[in-house]
Amino acid sequence: MLEKDKIQFFDTSTLKNTEGIEKRAEVSYIRKELECRFPDEVFNRIQVSFNDTGRYQAKVSLIEKFFGGGKPIENLPPYYEVELFHKTGDYEEQLIVWSPLAWNDRFAGTAGGGTGIGGKGYLTRPNNTQRGWTVPFAVMNGFSTATMYAGNIEGWNDHTIDSKTGELQQDLYENWRLRSTHNMTMFGKAVTEILHDRPIRYSYMNGGSGGGRQCLMEVHNYPEDYDGVWASCPAINWHKFLMGGYWPEVVMQEQNHFLNAKKNQFFLEAVWNENGGRDKYFHLDTCKEFDPYRYVGTKTKGGIITDKDAAVMKDILDGPRRANGEQMWYGFRPGVQNWQCVIPIGTYYYPLFGHRIKPFALGPIYIRWITNHPKDNFKQMTRQQYETLYDTGLEKFSDNLGDNPAIDAFVERGGKLMIDHGIDDPLIPVDGTLDYLQKVKEHFGGWKALDKFLRVYITPGDNHGNCQGNGPGLTESDGMRALMAWVEDGCVPEEMRKVRVDRKTGETLEEGMEAPFRLEDE
Repeated sequence: MLEKDKIQFFDTSTLKNTEGIEKRAEVSYIRKELECRFPDEVFNRIQVSFNDTGRYQAKVSLIEKFFGGGKPIENLPPYYEVELFHKTGDYEEQLIVWSPLAWNDRFAGTAGGGTGIGGKGYLTRPNNTQRGWTVPFAVMNGFSTATMYAGNIEGWNDHTIDSKTGELQQDLYENWRLRSTHNMTMFGKAVTEILHDRPIRYSYMNGGSGGGRQCLMEVHNYPEDYDGVWASCPAINWHKFLMGGYWPEVVMQEQNHFLNAKKNQFFLEAVWNENGGRDKYFHLDTCKEFDPYRYVGTKTKGGIITDKDAAVMKDILDGPRRANGEQMWYGFRPGVQNWQCVIPIGTYYYPLFGHRIKPFALGPIYIRWITNHPKDNFKQMTRQQYETLYDTGLEKFSDNLGDNPAIDAFVERGGKLMIDHGIDDPLIPVDGTLDYLQKVKEHFGGWKALDKFLRVYITPGDNHGNCQGNGPGLTESDGMRALMAWVEDGCVPEEMRKVRVDRKTGETLEEGMEAPFRLEDE
C-alpha cells in the first residue's frame, strides 16, 4: 500500500451505529436544539443529507479537473452531512459537518490554508502524506468532523478587500483571523452531540500552514475548545514572513542588480555541494553560513558570477534588515529552495518569461490588506517602502501574529500541543517557529516545564506540510495516533516515524525516526 493511502489510524471495526440518529437528523429538530443552545445566533438555513453510497464526488470547475481535482473518494462509511448557514456580522458563513453513524465519541476540527480557513478542499483530499487532516480522513477513522467557509470567496484572493473601494471588510477579516474557526468548533460539536445524543469525549484539531496558525490561535484564545492540537509548519508571524517574500526584490532593486534564475540555482547547488551534496538537506546546526563571494569568477549556465551577484545573494540570505542594519525577521537558511521557476510555490519565483522575480502569491494580497488598495502590487519596492509597509502592517494586524506564548489556560485544563516544522520549508522559515518556542520556554520558566504539554519535531529536509521534500517528515496517521495516545492514555510522544515519498509515484523512498526537539536551558 502506498504511504498516502495509509489513512486508517483508529480501529473502527468495533464501533456501533448510533440508535435513533435518523429522527434527530431532521432539520426541524436540529434547528430547535441549536436555537436552544445558542439563542443569540442566527442560522439562516440548515440542510441535512445522508450518504451511504461509500462514495463522495465533489463538484469542481473545469480548471480544477484539469489539475487533477474532483476525484471521487471511495470507502467512506455511512454518514450524515449537516450544513449550517450562519449569520456572522454582515456576512454568512457555511459550516459543513460530516458525522458517521458509527461514531467514536470524538470530534475533529479541520483547518484551512493561506487565506482560507477550510472549505471544499478539505472535503476532497484524504492523504496520509499531507499534514493537516481533511473531513473524509477524519470520518474514515470514526470521528465526527467539520469544516467551514468563512463567508469569504474560495481560493487565494482578496476576499477581505472591497474590490471597488479598497476598504478592508472587517467582518471577513475577523472571520478569517479567528471567529469562524471557533464557530466551526462550537457549532460542529453541538451538531455532533445533537445527532448522537451523547457528549463528546475528546476533541482534536490539526492543521498545517495557515491551518497551523489557526491551531495556535485557538490554543491561545479558546483554550477550552480542544484537548489535543497539532500545528504543522504554522503560519504564525503571518505579517513577518509574508513581507519576507518581498525582501529579494528589495535587495535587487536597491543594488540595481537582478540575479537570474540560473545563477540563483548555481548558488543553491553550491551550498549543497559544500555540505556533502548527497542528501541536499541539513540539520539545525549545519549550514548556517554560506559565503557566495567564494564563487566570484565561476562560470555558470547563467553567466559568470560577479561581485554584484555575490553581494545580492549575501543580503538575500541575511534576511530582512532595516537601513540601519537592524534585523526585521528571519531569512531562509542557505540550501533551502525558497524560490522556484514558473510555479509560484516558494517565497518568491521567476516567471516563465523575464528575469524579474515575483513574490509568493499571497504576498501581493497581503500588501493590499495593508494599503487598502485593491490594485497594489509594489513590483519595484524600495527599502523605505518596505520598512513603511512592514511597520504599518505590523501595527495594523498585530492581533493575527499567532505567536502569543501565554497559553496557560490550555495547559491548566490538561491540553496537549504538538508542533512540527520542516527545516527545508520553502514558504515559512523554520526560525519563525523556533522563535515562538523560545517565547513559550521563557514564559513557562524553562524547557523542563514544557515537557508536560508540548512536543516539537523539527525535521531535516522536510517540506511545507508534506512528505515530498528532500528529507522525510511526519505522516498524518502517525502524528494523530501519537497525539491521541498522549491525550487519552498519558503516553508521551517520543521518537516519531517519518517518511519521504516520491512526488509522482507515491512510493516510499526513505524512512526513519525523529526524536522530539528541545531548546537547551541556559
